[in-house]
Amino acid sequence: MKRVDDFRLRLGKHELVPIMIGGMGVDISSADLALEAARLGGVGHISDAMINTVSDRRYDTKHVKEKLAFYKYNVKNEDKSSVKFDLGRLTEATRLHVEATMTRKRGEGMIFINCMEKLTMNAPKETLRVRMTAALEPASTASRWLPDCIWAPLA
Repeated sequence: MKRVDDFRLRLGKHELVPIMIGGMGVDISSADLALEAARLGGVGHISDAMINTVSDRRYDTKHVKEKLAFYKYNVKNEDKSSVKFDLGRLTEATRLHVEATMTRKRGEGMIFINCMEKLTMNAPKETLRVRMTAALEPASTASRWLPDCIWAPLA
């Protein structure tokens, strides 16, 4: 009888077990789940969708609360064109999440990052640039992590 371990998925120079986990929703495709897939020799995905909310839950930041306080005048307004992401907070949240995941990675598998950007949001080009840069550049030079792959679909 064949087993999953009898098959291989090739991505460039990498030979992986054909296990791919991710894309199930905000913080359902968690770092722990992605790390387990990588430990088993497969591919685990983490997402930066709603990264500020994930950062608040996992790393005790206050990004969402502070954004709401700053834009509370606009909560009931249908026109949200004045609401912008704080790019500094977005950088911090992304780096916290990616670095916390990649420093815990074990095994021969890979971690992919799905950088989501909704074109309906204000300043999509700028926020996507910040998300991708933050995912690829460690917060300090002492850190030596990099994701195995970064994917940025535009929705």
